[in-house]
Amino acid sequence: MKKIILILFMIPIFSFGQENSNTKNGLENLLEKAEKLVENIDISFNKKEEKKIDLNLENKIINLWKNYSKAFEYKDYEKVASFFSYPSTFGTSSNSIILNNKSELIKKYKNIRETTIQNGYKYSLLDNYEFTMLSEKICFVKVTYGRFDSNYNRIHTGKGIYYYKKIKNEWKMYFIDSVL
Repeated sequence: MKKIILILFMIPIFSFGQENSNTKNGLENLLEKAEKLVENIDISFNKKEEKKIDLNLENKIINLWKNYSKAFEYKDYEKVASFFSYPSTFGTSSNSIILNNKSELIKKYKNIRETTIQNGYKYSLLDNYEFTMLSEKICFVKVTYGRFDSNYNRIHTGKGIYYYKKIKNEWKMYFIDSVL
């Protein structure tokens, strides 16, 4: 309906520039130009819709990451585990381990949070990120974050790539690559 209204609106604009001696060709040219204009509008509209969907997903994934980070901060290992699918891969590009189930993941996170993390760690904040959609069901976010102590001093800057996949309408992490 919008296309028809737009074409009808455009006919008078283009027809004033047509010569009377060749009205049929002028009208055909007018319709071709109007159709091309409408097609371009449709393409632009569809691209905006796609970007809106991507932006909504990007926001959702970033919020999931922030909630995961908050659960880590509070030592809520059950909550941390709820952000993952299994098996999950965890580690660095050169040294990764596969965690086959929730209990293995919780054990790994307890070890990180309670024995190997920087002294004085209190909380983490997201510095910046890059979101990439690989397919309808797989995406990743490259994150730079800071770890802080109770005096608000930065004690660590970390980078990681967090891979998510859509499982039964939920986005779950399945691979974390710590970038050194």
